[in-house]
Amino acid sequence: MKKTNLSFLLIIISILTTSIYGQNLDDVDIDLIKSKNELWNTAFNKRDTINLFTLYAPESIMISAGGKWLNKEEIKGIVRRLYNRRPDISWYNEIQEIEVNKQWSVAYETGKWTESWTEKNDSKKSTIVGKYWIMYRKKDNDWLVHSAIYTPLTCEGSYCEK
Repeated sequence: MKKTNLSFLLIIISILTTSIYGQNLDDVDIDLIKSKNELWNTAFNKRDTINLFTLYAPESIMISAGGKWLNKEEIKGIVRRLYNRRPDISWYNEIQEIEVNKQWSVAYETGKWTESWTEKNDSKKSTIVGKYWIMYRKKDNDWLVHSAIYTPLTCEGSYCEK
């Protein structure tokens, strides 16, 4: 009787563990991508370039209405120029959706992007609001930005008046 109860208990534990583990696989990847978004927002706004650039794959691409940067080094360059030209710049990516394709180890994040700053020689703040799309690629169990597109939809302030 004890052997039967123990066997039954082990089967139930196995089924529950498999079910819980299977449900959480997607959640784990989505949570990891959410944490990448949080790290991006925090690191960018604190000028923490060391942590910011851990998010990008070497071959990453970033595109906006202002240009196209074709690898991690070019992206580093544009971010550093933004910090220099716009000392008070803030930039936030607000997630609206994340989906994961486990078969190809890719995922996307899309949402609303807000960027605000004052130019060095100007006292009027400018703000751009738009939509963004980021494709992540999982490499060595880490999700890295493979490509990002930022599309401005509204612009207010002196920068926008030029």
